[in-house]
This record gives sequence, C-alpha cells and structure tokens, in this order.
Amino acid sequence: MSKNRPDFSDPKSKAFVAAADPHQWMLSAADLHEQAIALNQRRGLAQVTLRGPAQAAVTWDVANRATFLLAAFALESAIKAFLVYEHPKWIRGGRLDDELCSHKLTKLAGKSSLIPYRDRDQGILAVFEDGNASWMRYPCGLHADDIGPQRPIEDELWLGYRRVMRGYGKKLTRLLAKGWTDPYGQAGKWTLGWDYLG
Repeated sequence: MSKNRPDFSDPKSKAFVAAADPHQWMLSAADLHEQAIALNQRRGLAQVTLRGPAQAAVTWDVANRATFLLAAFALESAIKAFLVYEHPKWIRGGRLDDELCSHKLTKLAGKSSLIPYRDRDQGILAVFEDGNASWMRYPCGLHADDIGPQRPIEDELWLGYRRVMRGYGKKLTRLLAKGWTDPYGQAGKWTLGWDYLG
C-alpha cells in the first residue's frame, strides 16, 4: 500500500472489499471476454484503408482495435482475480494496492503463483500488452517511434487468447469453490453454474 495515501474508514473499506473480491474481478473479465468474442465474430464485415502521401496504403478490420482492447482488459481482470485471491491485503484500506494498478499483463501475471501455464502464455500476454498503451486505445502510439499500424488479430493469436482465458476460467472456478478469506477475516465460497471465460 502506498504510504502517502490514507486508508478509508472501516465501513467504506469493507464495502470496497466486497466490490473488489476475486469473484468480482472474474465477473468483470467474463463481461469483457464475452464482448470481445461477439465483436470478433464481426471480423471481415468492414474494413478501413488509410492512404497517406508518403506511405503505402494500410488496411485493417474495423472490429480489430476494439476486439483487441476488450480482450486485453479481459486478460487483465482475470489476472487481477488471481492476484486478489492470492494477496487479499492488496484490496485492504478502501483502495487497490499499487501492485494491482498496472496494465502490464506480463508483469501482473508474474506476481501470481496460481496462474496456470504462466510461462507458456507469456507470448500471448505480451502481444495484448504491447498495444494496450498505444494503438489499441489511442489513434497513435505514445511517441514518434510507436506509430506503426494496428496489429491484426490472426486466427492463431485469437485461438491462443481463447485457450488462455479457458484455462484462467477453469482455475478461478476451482479456487473460488474452495473459498477465499478477505483481508478482514471474512470467508466466502462461490459455486459457479456456468463455464466462465470458456
């Protein structure tokens, strides 16, 4: 927890824990994942071509950027579900700990010992992380060396993303069924009735 930020009062802190428990992170991941899947199914319906005076024409699918962004945020929420499960104190005091306040998927995943196939899936996470602070969110990169075109979601990348999310969903479902104790000592279990993140 950052030392220069005060904690909130107990009632607010406990309400925050209920909003930031690992199940809530998993639900957020599931919402974003479902929307990424729906949008990805629209691939091929429309394209944009950009022609510049000194550049070759660049064409991309109109569903590409938003699909990438939703998938990146779904991955981030799922990873944070593992982190909060493993480190409940990171949501204590009415705020997210600095350890959670990042969009760097590879670094976030590296903080968890519970994430399945963490080393194998670093490449998938790196691709989504790469565009998360530039072309996926903004019309340009963060600097002049980062103005390249959007990366398309090739079938192999999409299948890798789906595999990672399925693995996360299965493991999170098992963990939540075992139970979790919040930073204030309150325990809970979740029985999930459908295939989250599948």
